[in-house]
Amino acid sequence: MAADELPDDFFADIQGFFRKTPVLLIGSGFSCGYDLPGMGALAEHLTTAVHDVLTTNETRNAWTQSIEAVKENLEAGLNNIPLGAAEWGEIASAIRGETAKLILDKTIAAETRILGEKLTVCHAPSRLLNHLFKGSPQNAECIHVITTNYDTLLELFCDLANLPLDTGFMGFRRRRPRPHPLFQTQYNRVLVAEKRQQQVDHRLCKTVRLYKPHGSISWLTTDEGPVEVLNDVSVADRAIVVPGPSKYQDALVNTLFDAMRTEMNAVLAQTQALFCIGFGFNDDHLQGVIKRRLSEGMPLIIVTRNPTPNIEQLLRDHSHVIALFKSDEGASCHWNGNVLQSPEPLWQLDDFLRKFLE
Repeated sequence: MAADELPDDFFADIQGFFRKTPVLLIGSGFSCGYDLPGMGALAEHLTTAVHDVLTTNETRNAWTQSIEAVKENLEAGLNNIPLGAAEWGEIASAIRGETAKLILDKTIAAETRILGEKLTVCHAPSRLLNHLFKGSPQNAECIHVITTNYDTLLELFCDLANLPLDTGFMGFRRRRPRPHPLFQTQYNRVLVAEKRQQQVDHRLCKTVRLYKPHGSISWLTTDEGPVEVLNDVSVADRAIVVPGPSKYQDALVNTLFDAMRTEMNAVLAQTQALFCIGFGFNDDHLQGVIKRRLSEGMPLIIVTRNPTPNIEQLLRDHSHVIALFKSDEGASCHWNGNVLQSPEPLWQLDDFLRKFLE
């Protein structure tokens, strides 16, 4: 079926979806489009990099015994190392450090390339953020963006779109998490005419709220807890949740990660729609609340290169989910239990925006 022959109702459903101001959920597939490593590439890197930074024979042996399983599936392979094992603490520290180094280097390269590109229109992520921001209700405090990625590409795309960004931190050089709640309503001070005099008034300042439940390469570990330091290229430890048996412990024990997850889940529990880009639905931090909302009929659109087994199961369980995947040079569009074929690569964000929203 040619793209021009896609049913009008299909277009109407997508356009109606965006009138609900969906929450945006960004996974690793999004960053892979900018040459950052996905889970497979990260696993390959760790299998060669971690061994050299381990300091004891016991930890090296424990790591060596896990390498083949890690290559097969990063998180499942790391789960083979018991959390209580004496070696796990050093291995987790090495994984965190080598992951941060790789993501930091790749992010710098990606951002340099993005800033150097001469485009006739804005980058697709900036256009999407602008569309959501301007399309949200006038009295909305914010739009919500969640990412499981460690990189800072979304922060850059917000800047390129000239959108005010709130990451839950406050300050200038070493930004600290706000006292709870992390995210608060923002206001602008403006001068207004009142009975021939000018008076100060406070007007709602809409923001992009960015939730990073797995941490960020811009979050540094300190004795007082994580701080956000932008453009830091030092060897300082990064506050990121790494795959493996300590993943949930990190997220529960660390106050910031716990608060971030709590506020993120509250957003997902209330949203009227969810738009996922490059997210494979392999993350248990997010699965529970999303599945509950889907069972309640929450609209969901998935745009990604290839479906994961978890996505395929979602489509079987919830026929109202819309999904667009790569199919040869075009796209397969899953809609109302049907699969429509398009010769256009509508699974790519730029093509998706041009076709359905611009």
